[in-house]
Amino acid sequence: MHRKYFSTLALALAALAAGNALAAEASGPKTRAQVLTELAQAQRSGDIVAYGESGKKLNELYPSQYPAKPAVQGKTRAQVLAELAQAKRSGEYELINHSHN
Repeated sequence: MHRKYFSTLALALAALAAGNALAAEASGPKTRAQVLTELAQAQRSGDIVAYGESGKKLNELYPSQYPAKPAVQGKTRAQVLAELAQAKRSGEYELINHSHN
């Protein structure tokens, strides 16, 4: 019973905070339907801050109860080397390289 109460309270607080943050966006306020859709998705994924002082999200506290987040794809070696070559051509690499000495 307590867990359900705290989860509901956390969801309500998260929705309130999200509503305040969204109201400040330059793109305009979201519709009620959009907010409810985002809230439902956050509930399913556990992407809501848990009640208490930990500051952790529910999916961080109870990872086995929520679907795993997809792994973030890193850059390939070729992409990193291409970025390095571009930084050297633009002179950006020299600025970074000399600032560490």
